[in-house]
Amino acid sequence: MKKLHLPYVNLPSEFITLLKSNLSVTTSPAPIFDVIRPNKALYMVLEKAFQEFDDGRGLEKTMMALGWANFRDRTASLYISKFIYGEFPQITSMELVEDIKNLEQKYLDHGVHSFSRLFLLGFYLKLANIQIQRREHNQYLEIKVPEEVGAILKLSQGRSEKIDWLILIIMHLLNAFGDKMLTNALLSGKKLEELYDLMSPDARQFMMDNLLAYGASIKEQDIFLYEKI
Repeated sequence: MKKLHLPYVNLPSEFITLLKSNLSVTTSPAPIFDVIRPNKALYMVLEKAFQEFDDGRGLEKTMMALGWANFRDRTASLYISKFIYGEFPQITSMELVEDIKNLEQKYLDHGVHSFSRLFLLGFYLKLANIQIQRREHNQYLEIKVPEEVGAILKLSQGRSEKIDWLILIIMHLLNAFGDKMLTNALLSGKKLEELYDLMSPDARQFMMDNLLAYGASIKEQDIFLYEKI
């Protein structure tokens, strides 16, 4: 992983709340719209952007017809467009979320399906990269999840509820040790705490700075309070 520091990104609070929520029950739109409805401006933006799918029964029925995942993807495209161009578009665009969906699909077997944590990570990285490119005036700078992450995840038989945090930690462990050394260490039974102790002070600081930036961006501090990931 190229050593680019992850920036703090001011992510939309209602949307990231939904991406962090367990939305396995989709027989009612209530859990979703309990989050969205209080923000009347957002509700109006969504009504307008999803008008092409509305059969006259309103936004909530439109969401149910599209399904949560499709509604989520299209809503993300609105935020991405606003981040790029400064205002919300009139319609949604799936092209803007193709890379996020590809990341989600790639690691889907390692996360809990009722949460959108992989989509959350992809959404953050997309906006973070745009922010970095603007700051550095370099459109080619990009933080990507390295291919080696998949091989490391396959060493575990379980699914992680917070797969986004796990991927970020693995990215930094790969940066510190390389894929062969990290694989051997994990196969030999070494735990995260042991690997952290083996990291250089600079590598530890780099990882903690980035995890703090991500945690602040998604408004979550659990990883710094609890051991389980």
